[in-house]
Amino acid sequence: MLPQKLAFIDTETTGLSVRHDRIIEIGIVRVEDGKIVAKYKSLINPQMHISPFITNLTNITPEELENAPTFYQIKNDIYEMLNGAVFVAHNVRFDYGFLKSEFSRVEMNFSLRHFCTAKLSRSLFPIHKHHNLDSIIDRFGLKVKNRHRAYDDAKVLWDFYKKLQKSIDLKVLEKHVNYGLRHPSRPNKLSDSQFENLPESPGVYIFYGENHVPLYVGKSVNIRDRVLSHFSNDYRESREMHLSRQVEEIETIKTGGELGALLKESQLIKSMQPLYNKKLRNSRRVIVLKKKSSKGTYDTHFLEEIMDISADETEDILGTFRSKLQAKEFLQKIVKEFSLCAKLVGLEKTKSACFGYRLGTCHGACIGRENPLSYNSRCIIAFSKNKIKPWPFDGPIVISEQEDFGDIKDFFVVDKWCLLGKKSVKSENEDFFDKKDYRFDMDTYKILISFLKDSKNQKLIKQIPKESFDNFSQNSIIG
Repeated sequence: MLPQKLAFIDTETTGLSVRHDRIIEIGIVRVEDGKIVAKYKSLINPQMHISPFITNLTNITPEELENAPTFYQIKNDIYEMLNGAVFVAHNVRFDYGFLKSEFSRVEMNFSLRHFCTAKLSRSLFPIHKHHNLDSIIDRFGLKVKNRHRAYDDAKVLWDFYKKLQKSIDLKVLEKHVNYGLRHPSRPNKLSDSQFENLPESPGVYIFYGENHVPLYVGKSVNIRDRVLSHFSNDYRESREMHLSRQVEEIETIKTGGELGALLKESQLIKSMQPLYNKKLRNSRRVIVLKKKSSKGTYDTHFLEEIMDISADETEDILGTFRSKLQAKEFLQKIVKEFSLCAKLVGLEKTKSACFGYRLGTCHGACIGRENPLSYNSRCIIAFSKNKIKPWPFDGPIVISEQEDFGDIKDFFVVDKWCLLGKKSVKSENEDFFDKKDYRFDMDTYKILISFLKDSKNQKLIKQIPKESFDNFSQNSIIG
């Protein structure tokens, strides 16, 4: 049975961020038992700046909004219009998210069943590529007087729904509407089969957008749960909402466990450069901190920009950073905490005493007034925490990983914090890297450090005999 009480809604907003932007116009058409019983439209003063782009799109001017009521002033009217009805909108997570956010600001609970007309169109007419509102208006010959005005767009959604009731078998329509009500959080452009085929195992998932553009790479010990969680509360986070509106395809890669998922995620982010993975998708360019020391003199420090770190030079590196700004912020913190000299760590260029000496925070190493041994000892302590740790094994190791009842077992060959090889048994995604590629990767290092800290993982580690490693036979290493 189709819902008997429906509220067709559209909102215009100052932007796309649920957290930072506000509603500037709302339009509602309330339908009960197939008839319009109430209409509502109002401009809303967002109490913030409105951009020229939004004005050009909607023809709503800042002057009009200055004289409009605030959401607080009309909250009760809006609540009454929506109360007890099914919330219906085109790309419903957008409008529902903004209204939920507005009600939250005025400390009112707001929760309604909701479904999306864009998703309904996609499920009913999969032969069509586009299901935005303009496409639906053209496809069904609908008339709308003022496109991108809230009430007119809400009214055309009701007209679309009426058309469907006349042109689609009622049982078919009921099936698709009720499915949309049960799964409101699923992105419009993803098919049901993609969700049904999500594995409940460790691994990596990749979200693709239009033209197979990679949007996001993530990992989890349960791929299905993590993917669904992206969209269960997407109306609360602008980033998740943007992602939800763009994703058209999901690819999954199963791994033997969490370590494999972490390493695969890191590798894919670097190679695919997804739009929404900002933290790890930078290039291989890295800023390193090194020191220069001579017997009987003060240690000095300097920053160097390099493309790769070889395994043999990690002992000379006191820190790695993604930017010079991050490195300088770290040095400023260390200088303050350990009373080091800003001049000797490379933060100041001066022929005289550093500024800290004049303030009393530097003990005078910059002008030879502090014992070099005392200063250098503090430097060792200051930089030890951030320094790359020595490789704790006498040579290479192999790590085996397989989840309980899992169908994949991963083997990782590691030496000097470098991932040299990987083998997946019973996997379609088998790959093996060149053992001679001793390229140090900071993200891999951090993943392995965390893995080795857990005493439970020690049983998964096996030292590789020198003869096996020299031959680098997959069977001898894995067997």
